[in-house]
Amino acid sequence: MQWFPKLIVVLCAGFLSVACSTNKKTDVVQSANPCEQLLSFNTDDNNVKIKTAVVVPAGPVPSVMYQRPYAGTLGSYCRVDGVIDERIGEGGKPYAIGFAIALPEKWNGRFMMQGGGGLNGSVATPLGSNAAGDMTGLQRGFAVVTTDTGHQGTHGFDSSFFSDQEATLNFLYQAIGKVAITSKKMIAQYYGKTADHSYYMGCSTGGREAMIMSQRYPRLFDGIVAGAPAMRTSFSNLADKWVMISLAKVAPKDEQGHPNVSEALTAQDKTIVMDGLLKQCDAIDGVADKMISNVVGCKFDPMSVACSATKKRRLHQPRKSQGH
Repeated sequence: MQWFPKLIVVLCAGFLSVACSTNKKTDVVQSANPCEQLLSFNTDDNNVKIKTAVVVPAGPVPSVMYQRPYAGTLGSYCRVDGVIDERIGEGGKPYAIGFAIALPEKWNGRFMMQGGGGLNGSVATPLGSNAAGDMTGLQRGFAVVTTDTGHQGTHGFDSSFFSDQEATLNFLYQAIGKVAITSKKMIAQYYGKTADHSYYMGCSTGGREAMIMSQRYPRLFDGIVAGAPAMRTSFSNLADKWVMISLAKVAPKDEQGHPNVSEALTAQDKTIVMDGLLKQCDAIDGVADKMISNVVGCKFDPMSVACSATKKRRLHQPRKSQGH
């Protein structure tokens, strides 16, 4: 009966081998698409719901409104769209903090949060294209996230959400903190490690958000870039209204007789304005490089390019100069 213990050992070894093989195979199946696994992502401190999690194949860099086109290709990445704190707010209107995060296949170990613009209200494409140079942050391997800061708007300056206090607080600062914390946890789960460094990049409204981040959430980011921070939102909104009214005075009318503001200035008009602006203000920073760095010292007068009897190739209507 000396063979019996050996048989047990062999059988156990065989069983363990099968068990280990089965577990290994299960692990492979479970991790076959780690992007889709994020559909079940959640955290203890935030009510997070993932809407979609899809792998975006490598291809050209998508075009984004108000951003210049980027050359080159974009590597494969996992895009996750979700919401935080979904609820019904003032007037029975649905609210949630929407976000989109891009997790590149070739991650550089860093995380970038991309600031908003206007009054937000939509989730921008997470590319990391603010002041990015010749390549977007995503092209460089950053994990990038964007957010609508807690509301959906019909246009970039839809202020109707201000009637809801929670939505207002989310827009002012809460949403950025919640999305940043959620994104970091998602990055850790997806890559198996936390980000080595985290950055916030924003301009205008995004610049205001960046300033707020440095004050209210100073430990969330290793670096913060605040470009042209729009700290006085009500003031800037009034200024935008004034610009639209001024342009409407010189804009051509559409078939219904309404001013088409987008065509208030022709391509030639814009060239004339830019040429005049550069001629007057380019070199005052000490270098004539077609860039105006001394903005405060630039005292450009649009009327200087208005049409006159002795000056050709100028704006055809002095009112355009006044309006612009």
